[in-house]
Formats: sequence, C-alpha cells, structure tokens
Amino acid sequence: MTEVIPGIYQLQLPMPPRFSEYINSYLVQGDSKYLLIDTGWNTEESFDSLKRQLAEIDVNFKDISQIVITHSHADHYGLASKLKQLCQAKLAVHYLEKKFINSRYTNTEGFLQQVENWLYINGGPAHELPELRAAFREIIKLVVPIFPDITLYGNETISIGLFSFKVIWTPGHTAGHISLYEPIKKILISGDHILSTITPNISLHPHSSDNPLGDYINSLNKVKQLDVNLILPGHGNPFTGLQLRSEEIIQHHKRRNSEILETIKVKPKTAYQISTEITWVPDTNGVGWQQLDSWNRVMAIMETTAHLESIRVDGKTSKFQRNGVTYYQSI
Repeated sequence: MTEVIPGIYQLQLPMPPRFSEYINSYLVQGDSKYLLIDTGWNTEESFDSLKRQLAEIDVNFKDISQIVITHSHADHYGLASKLKQLCQAKLAVHYLEKKFINSRYTNTEGFLQQVENWLYINGGPAHELPELRAAFREIIKLVVPIFPDITLYGNETISIGLFSFKVIWTPGHTAGHISLYEPIKKILISGDHILSTITPNISLHPHSSDNPLGDYINSLNKVKQLDVNLILPGHGNPFTGLQLRSEEIIQHHKRRNSEILETIKVKPKTAYQISTEITWVPDTNGVGWQQLDSWNRVMAIMETTAHLESIRVDGKTSKFQRNGVTYYQSI
C-alpha cells in the first residue's frame, strides 16, 4: 500500500499469472468512512491482499461506505459482491455496465455462445472456437454478479472528506467506463482509460458499442483537456503528463490503423486473418500471433475488429459477407 497523496491510498492487488502483475484499487479517506474505487479479482489471493493492506492503516471492511467501479471487467468488479456483503457499502456503476451484468455474468452460457458466433462471423476457424470460448469462460467464472445501488450516467459528483470527484464517462475500453476527476487536487483516477506504459485493449464484441475505438479516441480527446497533475491508473504506477500520454496513445492507434490497412491492400481478409499478420504488444517490442495464448488471441481478434470498424467509419474500408463470414477490403 502507498499513500499517493494525503488521504488517497493505492492498493496493489494480485492478478492471475497470464495478466499484468497487479490491478490498482484506490481507497479514499473521508471524515469517518472510506470510498473504495475498484475491487480486484474474486480470488482468495486478491481478497487476502486487500484485507492485509487495509489492516496496515487500521481500516476494516465496515469502514467502507461506498464502492465505485470504473468498469465491470473481472479485475475491477470481481470482488464487489463479496465486499458489499462484508461492509454494506453502496455500490455505484455506470448504467451501460449495469446493463450487461446479467447477460454476461448470470446468463454466462448465452453470452459465451454470442462470443463464439461473433468469432465465427469474423473468421475464427471452427476447430479453434471451443478453445477460444473456453478462454472467455475461465475469466467470467471469477465474478459473482451483483447489481449496483447507485446508477451513474456521468457528471455526478462523489464527495467524501476533502475530496469531490466528478464522474466522467470515458467509453472505449468498455461502453460504460468511467474516470473520476478531482479538480481542486488536480487528480484523475483513470481506471483502464489511460495507462502509463501500455495501451488499453479496445475491443469490438457483442457487448461493445458499434465503434469502440472511435469512442475511445473521442474520450481521450475530452479527458486530455483537463487540468491534471497526477493520474492514478488501474494498472501500473501513478504518472504525470496527461496530454503527452494521450497523444502517444492516439498515435499508437493511428500506426495500428496503417498496419491493418497494409494487410488488406491486395485482397479482402477477415479480422481473424488480419490478427495473425500484425504485431502484438508493440509497446514492449512486440510478439507474433503464435506467441499469444487463447485469451490473448480472442482479445487480438476483437481489437482488430475495433480498428477495422473505426477505419470503415472513416471511409477507408468496406466490408461484405461471404458464406456468413465478414471480410474487409480497402477502398
């Protein structure tokens, strides 16, 4: 645990081995109660780590009066149900994240079938689909779903102690992703909207908007105008330079668009085919398709499709279907 500024603590909670080393949860001190932002995975390791770090500053679960979730991915939302039972805190989630809780985490098999159908339509070979579907199931089972007490839409103010956070709707990484901005302290708690050294995954899938990358770039352009001295991200260390980092991420996506366009210069291809030809994790020197595990292959296909749809909206590609499979071609 680190007190990043007086009254705000960064808690680092462990992630499963295939993911980043940890996810950040933030504890904000009030007069007598605390606000918790994001919860970590629903695993014993994550829960024990959270409990131990709270004890370091003599905080009990019952001292937490509100939990705010930046988005409903398993690493940020997974422990929400268990924690709410322990502390009776009010849970706040954006309405677009609330919309998918039931269909994703309760009707799991129905959602997985949607994902498998979506992967097939975007070129996933039939013999690979069961493995790709299983990768999704492994993540979803780490969440016990719970509905929020408070539904957020953006522009609300969440006040506790000396802090008043403005809720900013920052769609892209998910449709209902939010960030929290404290204008007096000039702090942005960014969730997975903007990270210091890696670019957040922007995916098109059955629960995303029609153009998540377009949404994400618009959100970056909106947020980078804020007067911010310190960014507290969902992964990695706190950092400065909001405008510079926003521009770096925007340029990354422009380069990725160019790389994708190059792959369909000669003939149309599916999102799956394109995913196998481009470089992944370019922020850390890059890897090829063969080096990705099943989960990251699913993410790669979804991210590629998000780029293709953004490029199509910009008028640089078109798409058509052949035998129920979608192909993209340059214009």
